[in-house]
Amino acid sequence: MRSAILFVLILTVIATASPEGDMNMILDALYRADGETVYKGLTTENQESLAMVIAMVRLAPDQVALQLRQELNIQISSSEVYALSEQELISLIIDSPFFRNEIPYSRDMIACDSHTMLGDTALVYISIVNEDSVYRYPMMLQEGTWRIATTFF
Repeated sequence: MRSAILFVLILTVIATASPEGDMNMILDALYRADGETVYKGLTTENQESLAMVIAMVRLAPDQVALQLRQELNIQISSSEVYALSEQELISLIIDSPFFRNEIPYSRDMIACDSHTMLGDTALVYISIVNEDSVYRYPMMLQEGTWRIATTFF
């Protein structure tokens, strides 16, 4: 019985990705404008909040389309806005000229290689080459994956 429990525990630890590994996957997805992967990297709470944002977007697609055109330099119609999924909205935003101009670093200049962990929460530390600052991002283990726990919406 003990060996079975130990085996399951070891298998769980091996199967569970590390906070830095999952954060690196999310960072890679940001640079690829992969909204699906970024979406999967959000906590369930953030995903639910994004679903509410999409519901509100559908109430005023003309205004949202205008705002996206003006603020993010995205050419999109109100019918396209109305049809957006959560993942598509993320892709649209992170691939926008505005967002791309706000990212001053290339992906290879960003290092995510340490964390502190307490149970199913972790702080992942991200540094940028030639910068003294270290940025901390909270993550939470949900469904075997470390997800960004920062509230965005």
